This record gives sequence, structure tokens and C-alpha cells, in this order.
Amino acid sequence: MENVAILKALAFLAAMHLSSGMGPIKRPSVLSAVSRGGAGPLDPTILPKVYGTACLLSGSQCVLSPKMDTIYGLDVPNECNAKTIRRIGLSILNVGVHIYCLLFKGYDMKVSTTINSLMWMADVISSLLNNESETIGPSKAGDLSILAFASSVVYSGLNDSPWFGTALKAHAVYSIVAGILLMAFPSLGVKLWELKEGDVYTPGFTSICGAALVVIGTMSASLAWGIDPLSAVGYTCAAAAALDLKLLFFAPEVEQMGMNTTVLGICFCFAAITAASSYGFAP
Repeated sequence: MENVAILKALAFLAAMHLSSGMGPIKRPSVLSAVSRGGAGPLDPTILPKVYGTACLLSGSQCVLSPKMDTIYGLDVPNECNAKTIRRIGLSILNVGVHIYCLLFKGYDMKVSTTINSLMWMADVISSLLNNESETIGPSKAGDLSILAFASSVVYSGLNDSPWFGTALKAHAVYSIVAGILLMAFPSLGVKLWELKEGDVYTPGFTSICGAALVVIGTMSASLAWGIDPLSAVGYTCAAAAALDLKLLFFAPEVEQMGMNTTVLGICFCFAAITAASSYGFAP
């Protein structure tokens, strides 16, 4: 809980610093334009906001209490799997933070991006200080690589550096590439990241973690390459829906876990509907 308190304090300070530095923060113009001239009477951000709220809740639950028994019907017996679940939750939480900051509050993307990167920094620094590379993994090199990309985004965001966009692009590409590797080759990913005390669940959780990294990487990449927030949510949800299908039907390591896949089916439907809604209202 001490790490969580530190994380919250850092995130709050980052948001305050960025907000004060940018003056009055206005909702991105694309959202106002779409709301006025959308394809229907509903606010086009309703479903994305609901999706973002779900990400905030489910991501926070995985980060703070990485238990899979209640919903997914799994017992997580070791710290290695629990840590992987926390990082899955952190990726999901990142999507929720982006949606909250961009669609609920209308903040500049530097705010949500910096908060998310600060959360990764807090998690990785905790891992390094507790020497978890020697007991549960991932390797120290893996943690340091995450720290390098996240800290470059935080530094450039807090200092309003001209290379912020480049740092965010690099971080997004890193997340997507690492995620694809973990998802496509989970057993290889377990070895490369030097995860310890693995069991029959470890490749499955590794594959799910890879999918989560690709999803948040898609969100970050969309924003980094100048896509408007609503469309970025659409791309992200489309990626989430496609990867949920992959985990449901084309991931033997997940099937081997004996997990209750009903939740994945619900997530697929929710993400697909939200993606279709975002595209339908996109300018």
C-alpha cells in the first residue's frame, strides 16, 4: 500500500504541474464538433466513457488485488503470476486513465501519458528495489528497459520538451513489439523475461499480458501520431476486440488454464460495440 500511496502522489503532482503549465485546459475540438454534428442524438463519447470506467475499475482491481478466483475461477498460487496479473491490470488501468483524462476532463494527452508512465516507473522501481528479478522476475534488464522508456516520456512531458512526441512513439512501439512477442510466443517470453517459479498458468498469463500491452500500445501510438482522442479509443477498442478473440479461440496456453472465458466474451462484445460506436461518430 505504501507504493500505491507514492504512485498516487506522483501522479497527482504530475497532473497539477502539467495543468498549471498549460493554462486553461480545453476539451479537444474534435469532440465538440462531433457532439454537435454526430450521426445520432446521443453523445458519441458515452460508450467510450463507460468502457474507460470499466478499465479503471478492472485495472485497479488487478493492480491492488491480483486474484482471479472470483470472476475467472482461477487460483493464483505464486508471486510470479500475481505480478504478471498486476502488470496486466496496470495496462488496462492505463487505458482507463487516458479515457478519463481525454474524454471526461478534456485534458491534453501529455497529462494522461505522463500519469501512466509514472505508474509504470513506480511499479518498476519497486521491483528493482525489492530485487524481484532474483526471486519472481522479470529480469533486471527487462525492468530497466521499461524504466528507460517510461522515464523518457515522463521527463519530456513534465518539461514540455520538443521530443516528447518521439519519446511517446518509442514507448508505444516498444509496448506493441513486446506485447506481440509475449502473446505470440508465451513460452519464449517466459524465458526471455526470466520469469521465476512458473507453473501451468504462467504462459497463459504471459499471453494475456502481451495482449494488454498491445492494447495500451495502440492507444499510445494513436495519440502519438496525432489521431484525435475519440478515434484513438476506437482503434484501441478494435485492437482489444481482436485480441480477445485471439485469446478465446487461438491461444492454447489460455485454454490450458481452464479459465472461465465468459468474461473474455463479454469484454470482446463491449470492445467491439465501443469501437463501432467510435468509428460511427468519427469525423
